Amino acid sequence: MQDFRNLAWHVSDVHGQYSYTNPHADLYLYLSQWSDMESYLNVGYSRLGQYHLQTATHLRLIDRLADGMVALHSVSPQPHERRLLDVAAGRGGAAIRARQKYWLEVVGVDITPYNANRATLNAHEQHAAPWVKFNLGSADRLPFANESLPLVWSIESPAHFPDKPAFLREVSRVLKPGGIFTLADLLVVESVALANRQIYADFMETWDVPYLETVESYQTALAAAGLELRRMEIVTQYNLDILNRDCWLFLQLSKPKWLYNSYKKFLKWRTGANLDNVYRHVLASHRALQLGMIDYGLFWAVKV
Repeated sequence: MQDFRNLAWHVSDVHGQYSYTNPHADLYLYLSQWSDMESYLNVGYSRLGQYHLQTATHLRLIDRLADGMVALHSVSPQPHERRLLDVAAGRGGAAIRARQKYWLEVVGVDITPYNANRATLNAHEQHAAPWVKFNLGSADRLPFANESLPLVWSIESPAHFPDKPAFLREVSRVLKPGGIFTLADLLVVESVALANRQIYADFMETWDVPYLETVESYQTALAAAGLELRRMEIVTQYNLDILNRDCWLFLQLSKPKWLYNSYKKFLKWRTGANLDNVYRHVLASHRALQLGMIDYGLFWAVKV
């Protein structure tokens, strides 16, 4: 839905969210009580009944993407090449996992200095360097030569990109013929968003995204970029639906004022987060998710 954008969006909002200078970053401080938010920023992949947004769920999503990518790579024209580009690599958890479990050599780029620096520190602390490296870089101007890489992925970050088709064209440019591209991202269900424009606008503002693609628009953009879609999964029931359950529980527990105010003081002391900011984030998310407005898609494609 590129015609329905968050017109107030600016890339500085993304920097602020991931550098702890934006009120929206308080959600990550809140979640850091249970999950390693300094390594993993994706929403994960859970089974029903499991607690969501813990390290195991982050890794399960990464592994699901990687397993599909490696399977396609094994029958590609360059199956023995091990280089992977991680676009908008965040804090490096996915890239490090790609090295530790799949023995890939990874270079990650991210537009936010905090993320690139944190990811570099994580790689050294987990003994993944020098096989895993991170640099500053923009998704619409990837600092790599034409047809120079066999593997590219981007996990959830494209939601923040202002021109996703331009990003896909860059991916196609740097991929070798037959190379594999893997993507995980939030998707908007257009009919629901159009019927609830203010809720969609609030969701975009809260998450600092300019707009979201639909399943159909991503399929069109992939094909236009010369990327042949080989497999797609909508896995909303394994992450966003479970996340919405947790949002509902949070909002219910927030109703007693005495409990809310007590926890607000505790949270500030423990994590530095302002509970009021977290509440607004959770409320905007719940309103969108309960309507089925947001899906979560996984895509595997081959450059033709």
